[in-house]
Amino acid sequence: GMAAPLSLRAWLAAGACCFVCPITGAPLCDGGDDLPLTVHNLQEYVHLLAQLWLADGVAAQASAFRSGLEEVFPLSALAPFTLAELQTCLCGTMSIEWSEAELQRNIHPSGGYSKHSKVYQLLLDELQRMENKERRLFLNFVTACPHLPPAGLSMLEIEVLPQHNGGTFPTAQTCGNKLYLPEYDDAAALRSGLLEAFANADFGGLHERAVVL
Repeated sequence: GMAAPLSLRAWLAAGACCFVCPITGAPLCDGGDDLPLTVHNLQEYVHLLAQLWLADGVAAQASAFRSGLEEVFPLSALAPFTLAELQTCLCGTMSIEWSEAELQRNIHPSGGYSKHSKVYQLLLDELQRMENKERRLFLNFVTACPHLPPAGLSMLEIEVLPQHNGGTFPTAQTCGNKLYLPEYDDAAALRSGLLEAFANADFGGLHERAVVL
């Protein structure tokens, strides 16, 4: 049968937890190996663990990163920017917005497809219907980055070509921002194919690979 649920107090006691890092086993304080973790000192444990993971434990890496940046430009040059502005410059925008006109300007049919091709029009319609989460998945599948660059879609210049291998699912070449799209007849088939491609992207599937001779 199912085991009876444990209280936090009982779970900590049963696990014989101590003041050590759960990943490396390094003590979080002097004598941490022998200091039992209880409900009474749990807050202190969380504080020490956060200090290790977010500060002391990565101090050397943060220092090396800072030194590397200073070889390129003085860090004082970043002073006028807020954290949010720096995040946008380095990582792109978290909210993905595009209009039909932007999609038509920056997603280019090629290899036999034209702006009048039915599947191209279906793709643009689907991209406009997508929620932000699905737009991130699309960008990640085609460009290997789930965010728009600061200048928007115009920096990506995505190319849409016919699926040349006879497959029934889309594939992509992220090094060139190329989407190989089967000639779907309707929006439901296109959406189903894209979602299947997105689901396999993180596992290395449905991406074109260069052939090394």
